[in-house]
Amino acid sequence: MDMNELRKLIRERSPLPVEETERLLETRFAHLPRRLRVALERWPLDRSAVLDVGCSYGMCLAHFGPGSQGVDNARQAVDFVRAVGFDATCADAEESLDSIPSGRFDFVWISDILEHIDAPRTLLRRLSGTLSADGRLLLQSSVLPQSRVAAALLRRIGERPFDAEVHYHQWTVQTLRHLVVRAGYRVERVVPLLPVPAALSSRVIVEAVPDGGIRERVAAAEQRNRHPD
Repeated sequence: MDMNELRKLIRERSPLPVEETERLLETRFAHLPRRLRVALERWPLDRSAVLDVGCSYGMCLAHFGPGSQGVDNARQAVDFVRAVGFDATCADAEESLDSIPSGRFDFVWISDILEHIDAPRTLLRRLSGTLSADGRLLLQSSVLPQSRVAAALLRRIGERPFDAEVHYHQWTVQTLRHLVVRAGYRVERVVPLLPVPAALSSRVIVEAVPDGGIRERVAAAEQRNRHPD
């Protein structure tokens, strides 16, 4: 949806007071988020059914295709999304996905969420069941650049989402890939949000697909770890 059309729609339908609606428009709907712009250039999210995990006020959800659905644990945000005209469910995805249809979505979009939760691997495992046969996980997260020089330069300009005190978890590209594999997915590619190699970026999108063979190997490894010889 065009940003001007979206902003007009929000002003017409927002259940929030005018002042709060205008604040949301300026802070969350002034332009396309960089992560979404990069994703729309590479994947057909605008014409696909996407499950937006942690959809907040629908900044990304509004640009996904028919059949898309958001899930968030903040009631006010979900009520806002519904009032504007998009599908959203109020639920804590960490605890249960029972309210989310199984096998329906072309993509699962999970952005700026994994850094904040207690059991990210458990959540990723659950989410695989919501994907269609050819569905894909798109995981956007902050990462610690491999280069100390790159990290220092980013901190100098105020770009420091990778620092340990900012989020519950601190990922690198390698540990993020490892997490996704341990959750039973095959990593297809890692896309940096900035025009630099992924190893130097502070934010990336990991594209992955559920893989039964990987799940079996991970399960076998876990069994061995629980019952070593």
